[in-house]
Amino acid sequence: MKTFRNWMKKPSKNYSKPANEYNKMRNLIIALVLVGACLHALPSQAQQQDRGERIRALRVAYITDKLQLTPEESEKFWPVYNQYESEQKRIRQKYKADLDLSIMKDEDVERSITDRFEMEEQLIKLKRDYFQRMKSFIAVRKIAQLQRSEQEFNRELLKRIQEARLKK
Repeated sequence: MKTFRNWMKKPSKNYSKPANEYNKMRNLIIALVLVGACLHALPSQAQQQDRGERIRALRVAYITDKLQLTPEESEKFWPVYNQYESEQKRIRQKYKADLDLSIMKDEDVERSITDRFEMEEQLIKLKRDYFQRMKSFIAVRKIAQLQRSEQEFNRELLKRIQEARLKK
């Protein structure tokens, strides 16, 4: 009977798939197991900050694995990416509108729409700036995979949260 540890070891040379493909699959399985295990044990509201830190750590592990960042690339990528995320958050908060459209005047609704356009323009400019910065130290293909990896992580996170809520 094979144990989990033996199953995760590299196969013998007669394995039909190339070793590189096997390593990718193994890393993906490990990342998904980690995401599942950590999200399954989400703490109560009193520990939301700790939960946020764990989710950030999972995001880092997931994206690093998906982009197959080398240690040298990771060392350069993550500080720039974290700065990008905080600037993106700042822009979104600047234009955050908690307004009920049904009670707003038409002028206010129009201003809200133009503010939204302005926010989106700033976010596009930010993406362009950070694309230029990142392409100096990681491959353009990896930058292109970044957005897809972020979306996949967010979908998986939402799925796990919904599953956890249904179990309660």
